[in-house]
This record gives sequence, structure tokens and C-alpha cells, in this order.
Amino acid sequence: MLNNKKMIALFFFVGFVNTDASYASGIEDIQLIQILKDDVNDFDGLGNPRSVEVISDNSKVFVSSGDDNALAVFNLDENFKLTFSQVFKNTATNINGLEGASGVTYFDLGNEIVVTGFYDGALTKFSRSNNSYRFNQFISDGLSYERVFDSNVPIGELDSLGLLGAWDIVKTNNEMQLFVASYMSNAISILDVMADKKVIFNRVIKDAKPLSNDLGKPIAIALSPLNNELYVLGFDGHQLTIYDRDHSGDLLIKQVLKNGVAGVKQFINPQKIVVSQNGKFLYVACAGSNSIVVFHKLDTGQFTFLQAINNSDIGGSGLEGASSLAISSDGLKIYAAGESGSGLYLFSVKADGRLSYRNKLVNVHDDELNGISSITLTDDNRHLLVATGKGNSLFVFKVKTH
Repeated sequence: MLNNKKMIALFFFVGFVNTDASYASGIEDIQLIQILKDDVNDFDGLGNPRSVEVISDNSKVFVSSGDDNALAVFNLDENFKLTFSQVFKNTATNINGLEGASGVTYFDLGNEIVVTGFYDGALTKFSRSNNSYRFNQFISDGLSYERVFDSNVPIGELDSLGLLGAWDIVKTNNEMQLFVASYMSNAISILDVMADKKVIFNRVIKDAKPLSNDLGKPIAIALSPLNNELYVLGFDGHQLTIYDRDHSGDLLIKQVLKNGVAGVKQFINPQKIVVSQNGKFLYVACAGSNSIVVFHKLDTGQFTFLQAINNSDIGGSGLEGASSLAISSDGLKIYAAGESGSGLYLFSVKADGRLSYRNKLVNVHDDELNGISSITLTDDNRHLLVATGKGNSLFVFKVKTH
């Protein structure tokens, strides 16, 4: 693809629909900077965008594409305008591991990018050299799609890495370990980042014994701000598994929360989790119950159910297939969306961690915000990137507070 690709760029203000008159004087507006669309003006790499990552210095954006089976790389200018840089696809020679590209993260100041491939059951790394990226490393058990997804024969010991159906990926603060949630493996794969930036398999976690025999088919994962707790969402098992993590990286099972147990409600098919900066509150988007579930950390260190927000709290509809969340660094705002629903929803966070619905954005000019697959708030809270899965688009906003 050519580097002089044209962007769909619009510059105007769009306001959230206010639902609280007392909030009118402080309503947040967001300025649309760009709308990037796949296969428009020869643009590529945004077919069903699944994850979006922005380097902390706001210099580059990385997008995984589930339908293009690709990683797209963009440069950012001082006005946070994206320009196309590169795209890597599974169809290219010597590129592997991007079939059903899903999770993406980076380390070493963006010099290394790591992508998970759901259908390839793989982790693929790209390294920067002379301001461009190249394929660098591929980690996989090498099992075919047919063997993993179409066969009734148990995989057994052939699944040695715990990467089958690899979906979400997170890194530790010191960038020395990576955690991958893998749906088909029903596992968490732990990998180490070596001094030379090579990624090496460490071990796989497949249970939460004695509290649970398995992880409930995980697809999402998160670390506490201090990296001393690991949170795993089991989509099929409707469960949240929590591990304590010590300074050496060892994990010890701490708690398993399941729908319908110990007061937990509306916790069906949990798909996305974000953590408050103080580590006291967990916010989980649940696709099966069209809800956002909040957990509160007690003085004992255990978490307990606090609140569930659903469509009845936001006007009747919009959070269908709730699957995307982003939390501001100060913990005072949460953005949410459902991939089967419509609109971007803004919640304020009260002192006790509970959510209060504030407003929503349902369309931008002639474009409707339907089927949101990912919400990314930059580290400085100044920009918001919203991906639409079926819309094959990326909306880029500047956040403005009056």
C-alpha cells in the first residue's frame, strides 16, 4: 500500500446528548479529528478493528484487524492527526500469526509490537528499525484452524503454549512479562521479555484450584495498577478469576467470582475489564447481560459485587453486547459501548465507585456510532479512539472539558 493514503478528515465539535440538567454547565464536548475507513480512498488494515493502542508519547497508533488479519501502523502529528505508515497481513510472504488478529500491545517505547492471532493461536512480534517495522518473531503450537476449531478430537498435550484462541494481551509495568488470555486453550499464557527484547514462553495457567477447575474460557485480562493482582474474565463460565502476584511474578489464586453466587448479578459473558487507579474498583462489560458490573475491594482484600448498570439505566437500549470500556487516569470517567448496540456512553464515577450515567454520543455528522468494538483513551486523557467492528472504521476525537 502507498504511504500517501488519503484520510477522511473532518474538524467540528460534536456534543454528547445531555441527560442531566445539573451537568449542563460542565458537559464534555469532543472534537472529531478524523474518521478512518477501511477500503476508502485505497486505505487498508481496518477491516473489523479489534484493538487500538497509542504509544504513551502520542507518536504512533497500532490497530489489530480481525477481518483483514492484519496489524496497521499509523503515525501521529502534533495535532493528533493519523497518517498511514504500514500494514502487515497474513497473506504477505513470511508473515504468520495474524489470522483473526485481536489483541495488541507494545513495549520498549514502541520499538516492539506484539499481536495475538485468535484463529492462528499465535503471538507475533514486530520490531522497529530505521523508523519502520518488520516481522520479527512468531510463537505458536502450529495447529491448524481445522484441528482447533472444527475437530472433536481433544487437543491434549498438543496445546503446550496455551495460545489457542489467543485474544487479549497485557504487559507488566516493567515490560518484563506478557499475559495472554486464550479462549480455546481455556488458559492464560505467560511469556517473558528478555534483555534483547525476544519473547520467551514461561508457563501456562489452566485452572484456579482449589476454587475452580478451570478459567471459564477466558477472553480478557487485566493487571492491577501495582501489578500485584491479575484479573481474568471467563466468557463462557461467567466468571472473574483473581490471582495475587508477587514481586517475582509468581501467581497465587485469590478469589473466583461467578454470576449468581455471593450476590453477583448480571455477570453474563464478561468481555472487558478496567481497573480504577487505586485498585479498589473493577468495572466489567458483560456482553450476555448487556451490562456493566462493578466490584468493590473490601478491607480483607476480597472483592464483592457493588453495582450493575444495564439498558434500563441509560434510556432503554444501547449497551447490547457490552464489550468495550475505557477509564480516565483519574478514575472519574468511564466510556462504554456494546458491539451489538448503538452509541458511546459516558459515566461519571462517584466516590464510592458507583457509576452514574451522564450522556451519550450516537452519531457523528452522517456517521452512526454502531457496533463499537474498542474504546481507547490516551494516557493524557486528551484523545479518544473509537473503533467500529462491522463499520470497519476508526473515529478519532479530541476530548475537551469546558
